[in-house]
Amino acid sequence: MPMTAIFKNASFSLARRTFARHGAALAAALVLAPGVSLVAARTASAAAPAVSVPGSSSMTYTLKASAKGFKINVDSHFDWMREGDAYRIVNSGRFTLFSFNFESSGVITPDGLQPARYQETRNKRIKAVTFDPEAKKITFAGGESEPLQAGTQDRMSVLVQLAAMGRKNPDVFASGKVVPFRVAGSSRTGMWRFRVAGTDTLDTPLGPVKAVHLVRERDEDDGQKVEVWLSADYDWMPVRVLSNESDGDFLDQVLSKFERK
Repeated sequence: MPMTAIFKNASFSLARRTFARHGAALAAALVLAPGVSLVAARTASAAAPAVSVPGSSSMTYTLKASAKGFKINVDSHFDWMREGDAYRIVNSGRFTLFSFNFESSGVITPDGLQPARYQETRNKRIKAVTFDPEAKKITFAGGESEPLQAGTQDRMSVLVQLAAMGRKNPDVFASGKVVPFRVAGSSRTGMWRFRVAGTDTLDTPLGPVKAVHLVRERDEDDGQKVEVWLSADYDWMPVRVLSNESDGDFLDQVLSKFERK
């Protein structure tokens, strides 16, 4: 069905909300947050860094989705930018009547990414989260707060943190291993565990790509299955992200362009 036709259907608003839910698996876009200096990272310790954070890169993904019967086929973009000890992540997508930007910015420490601000924007509706490591507090979009635990990531920074871990020590992704994170969304944090399911060869627009296959597991089963594939050939950044819902809806993003900056 042509895109011009499906958006005339009155039930599209439900599909749009479903697509927005899927997009949280891989979405972000933000200028450097106010108050985050390019030299604001904590002083490096004498110990060797636990990770190897990649240099800046820009990625384009072929995005295919099905939401309540509506088919979507567009491009999404993921820009990873670092300048000194500061970082910025920009992931965005747009199609008729809907757009998203998911944003993360912060600093790079010897342990990896330390978010300062995370922001979700859907059709100009903004939800922002702030991280205060000095006060050890995270404040959510609705004003609620909770203690900030060491190593907490947001939904964007966790993807680059995974890449930084793989670059430092690929053995962390040996089959069967589990990599845990506390991850912040717009309203709360939760435990994400990435279980290594093995190594696959993916058919992508860039040709065959060998990638480590991770499956996200959570304390609470919300019916959403998220899988991520990381490739050493592309700085261990995601080459595919797949989100499946229990009702058959899905969102699938496959790398089609990779450019180091």
